[in-house]
Amino acid sequence: MRTAALVAALAITAAAAPPAVAQAPDGAAAYAEACASCHRTPARFMRRYLDMTPEQRQAELDRFLVGHHAPDAAKRAAIVAWLEANHTRR
Repeated sequence: MRTAALVAALAITAAAAPPAVAQAPDGAAAYAEACASCHRTPARFMRRYLDMTPEQRQAELDRFLVGHHAPDAAKRAAIVAWLEANHTRR
């Protein structure tokens, strides 16, 4: 009887708990993990993208990263957003 009450209490608690929210990857950390071992700084390879519009640059970087050590969409998006925010001319 006590076991059934304990199981019921745990089930109710689990059902009432808010769902875990997946954290979006941090762009700098994702870059460090996926890119920095070969590209210590993005400045050199970002030169080829600087004359593009932000939309073109983001699409091209996403396309490139799919096959270049960042197959995970969330990680790619974080890297692209970080590059866009920190490594483009204003």
